Order: sequence, then C-alpha cells, then structure tokens
Amino acid sequence: MVKTAMESDDDSPVQADHHIQHQFPHNVRFCGLCGGAMRMRTVLPDHKSFKVCSRCGFIDFPGPKLVAGCLVIDAGRVLLLRRGIEPEIGKWTFPGGYVDLGETPQQAALRETREEVGMQVELSRILGVYADPAHPIAAVVVYLAKPGIEEASVTDEATEVRYFALPDIPWHEIAFRTTQDALHDWLALLENKPNRGPDSDP
Repeated sequence: MVKTAMESDDDSPVQADHHIQHQFPHNVRFCGLCGGAMRMRTVLPDHKSFKVCSRCGFIDFPGPKLVAGCLVIDAGRVLLLRRGIEPEIGKWTFPGGYVDLGETPQQAALRETREEVGMQVELSRILGVYADPAHPIAAVVVYLAKPGIEEASVTDEATEVRYFALPDIPWHEIAFRTTQDALHDWLALLENKPNRGPDSDP
C-alpha cells in the first residue's frame, strides 16, 4: 500500500494527501528559498498584499495551478472515467491532470490521458478553459480528441472507463464543476453545428 509523505520517513514512493496539498499556498509559513519566516506585506506597484520573506525578501505570488485534459469523442460518445483517487473519488470526469513544469498543456493532456486510461489520443482543438468560481484554484484547459487504436483501460486512477452517449451522461455523478462546464460546452458545440450531428468526430 502506498503511503502519504507523513506516513513514511524513508525514500519509498508516496502519494499526495490532498487535504495537505490544498493548504498551499494559504498556510505557507516559511520561505522556500532560505527558510525565513513569511509575513504579509503590501507589494508595489499594485499595492496588493502577498507573503514576503523576512530574511531574503522573496515574494510569494500565488496563482492557480494549470490542468489539461481531453474530451475523447468517438461516434458521438464521450469517454469518461470513474476516479480512483481523491478528490471526488468514485465520481466521473474526463482524463486530465496537472501540467508539469517543462511541458505544454497539449503534452500534458496527451500524457495524462495515456497514464489514466492507457490510450494515445490525437488532439483536435481546444474546447475551452475552465475554472470553478467557488474554488478558483485551477485553470483547466480542455481539448477535444480522437481516440487511439488502443482500448481504454482501467488504472489505479480510473476504476471504470466507458463511453457515454448524450442521454446517458451521469450528470448527478460528475466530479467537478469544470467537468460539467466542459461537457455542456461540447453539447452546445454539437447543437450549434447543424451539419455535424452527435455521431460526428471532433
């Protein structure tokens, strides 16, 4: 069983504790560069308050995390996965995850889809960029994508994977506000293109 960092003091692999992760950056107390104490100060030229290191002067400018994912469309059906990890474990979303430092959103969307459902997809176009107004901690870039030759498969992060036709999308079990918004935009895209029915590929 994989442990969280708090449960293990050796060099074995660990998994993220999202209750801890979500305390960043609000509960940061010490500088990541020198270890000095952080305190709120007004920062010029915008006169906004940020945490500033009392020792080296480093300013922590927090921002939303960047996420990228894919709506994989096949014959008018959308591929969704049932989450195997927190947050929102057991609920449905599309393949996606955080963009790593050094990769583009396109690369992240392809990588996350491959890691979560075992499929190498082909990106088509950006569907949109989404954020949850109630919890704007992430900006989610969503691409339309065509499926690869592989069958989608379950993984540790996806306990169930399946294509949903339009009437069968499990709206009451969708994991995130951003997932709902992206699906609604995909439906609107279909409705606004009279020459492209629900069986059209992206």
